Order: sequence, then C-alpha cells, then structure tokens
Amino acid sequence: MDAFTVENIAPLLRVENLKTHYSIKKGVFSRNVGSIKAVDGVDFHINPGETLGLVGESGCGKSTVGKTLVGLERATAGNVFFDNKDILSGSGSEMKKVRRDLQIIFQDPYSSLNPRKRVKDILEEPIRVHRIVEPQLVSKRVDELLELVGLPRAFKNRYPHEFSGGQRQRIGIARALSLNPKLIICDEPVSALDVSIQAQILNLLKDLQKELNLTFLFIAHGLGAVKYISDRIAVMYLGKIVEIAKTEEIFMNPQHPYTKALLSAYPIPNPELRSKERIIISGDVPNPSNLQKGCNFYSRCPLAKSICRDEEPLLKGEKHPVACFAVNDEKKWNAGIRL
Repeated sequence: MDAFTVENIAPLLRVENLKTHYSIKKGVFSRNVGSIKAVDGVDFHINPGETLGLVGESGCGKSTVGKTLVGLERATAGNVFFDNKDILSGSGSEMKKVRRDLQIIFQDPYSSLNPRKRVKDILEEPIRVHRIVEPQLVSKRVDELLELVGLPRAFKNRYPHEFSGGQRQRIGIARALSLNPKLIICDEPVSALDVSIQAQILNLLKDLQKELNLTFLFIAHGLGAVKYISDRIAVMYLGKIVEIAKTEEIFMNPQHPYTKALLSAYPIPNPELRSKERIIISGDVPNPSNLQKGCNFYSRCPLAKSICRDEEPLLKGEKHPVACFAVNDEKKWNAGIRL
C-alpha cells in the first residue's frame, strides 16, 4: 500500500502489488515461452469523492489497470480492496454486487455501444439485470439518466450511429451511472473526441461527481485533461508507478526524471512562460516481455547510474512517493557509476 493516505479516511479503493501478466505461447502445443508484464506490482489508493489521475505514454499498462479492477482482465497477483472487500478473491454472487458499485467508461464511445440496440435498450439492460428499480419504473429511470448527462428524452429511441462522438460518450456515461456506482473507472474517456467536446465531457464529469458524490480513477495520456480533473496524479511507466502526488505538486515540483520529461512536453499557452528547456527522452521503450533487473527507465534516463541498472528502486515517500535512487537513496546514488 502506498504511503500517501489521509488520516481518518478509509480508502474506497486500495490496490496492493497488482500484477497482470500475459503468457506468450509458441509452437504446435502452445508452449509457454515467457510473459508480457503489462502491470507489474502497482500500489495506490483512492479516497471517497476523490479523482486519481493515472498517466503515462501508450503501452505503459494504465488501461490494463482499469480493466483488471473491473474484472475485464484477470490479475496474475496482488490484492484489490474495494469498500474493504477483496474483489479479486470474491465469489460470483459477491462480484455481482461489487459490479453495481464499480463501473467503467470506455475510450471509444462507438465500439463500446451495441449498434443493434436503441439507447433505451442499452440503458435498461443493466437496470433490469441488477434490479435497481421496480420494473414499472425502469423507463422513468432511463429518462432521468439522459437528463443527467444533458441529452433529451426523445434520444432514447435512436441507435448509436445516429449520434455524434460527444453524444455517444454521454450515453456511455449514462450507462455507467445506471447502477448508482460509487467508483467509476474513466479509461481515456475524452481522447477520441474533439478538443471543444473534451471540455464539455470533463465539465460534465466534474458536475456529476459533485452532485452524486462519485469517485473517479481517470486514466489518460493528455496532461491537460488530467490536470483539470484530478486531485492527485500517479505517473506510470512500463507497468509500474514511478511517482504519486497531489496535482499541484506534480506540476510544480516533479521528482522522477520520467515525470519531468512528460511535463516538459506539456504545452504552455502563455508565450512568456515558454522558456523552459524541453527534455528529450532518447532510445526506445524496452520490450515488456524481456525486462532486465533494475529500474525499467534506466536505459532511457539521462541521469542513470550503475545502481539503476543493478537494483530496482522502490516507491518511497510519505506525501510524495517516488521510485528513484537519485531522490530516495543518496548514499547508493552517489556510490553508483554514471552509465
């Protein structure tokens, strides 16, 4: 469990050493020859009513974290406690109850909606399966959900292809809200939308959070969206979280070299403040199926020393955990040889 915990507040979600590995099989008999470590030992928590942003470049495993939490991917190891219940080891009936409180909004609002069903049918199905309201009140609940996300009631008789991308994403949000969840995993919900529509969806999510007391895990690679909506940010690289802190702290005082490189690419609208030097990360992302010991970032890090190649840094710190020897262990760092 990460050290950044607020006193007297029990986390709604607590993730401990979560791992999701995919087997690599070859040959006629599908012999297991290795594994891809998409998520490799992740620790974090989310407090009630909070938004935790999870950022990183494509392929770092952030979406796999979200899908593992809702059961769309199977965890290889670790523990996930939701509302003080271990949801990875629960029975089928227990997981059905958990799924009512733990929902997901997908990145692509078109492929996540059944094109053969009307909006009415898409929204009614989870309500009927989980018996959220009495059968005679289901239609009324659908009308309420559409109004909640800013769509007219008449839209319930249309099919997904009749809507714009932003409208389809609002339908996806309405579906996630249909079961009255406590936590919603937002898996890059605005990355497929136009910039103007992104702002509308982000504002909608913030309004819904305030009105319904929701908790969000907001997964994205766009720093602007994450900065706007998140209370805290976790930075992920190659299956591991390398830094966690409050949003203001991440942007004003980044500690990990990878976080600094990400932020240096963040566009600044004020020309007078564009004097900062751009940090260019050299080299390619290592193969996740053939990771060496040590820090996953050492082959691309401009500060790397021999200790980074030989040992894996742990996520340490009370209020601002960082996984970097240069930040957490000056003795080992100073003794290391520059690569």
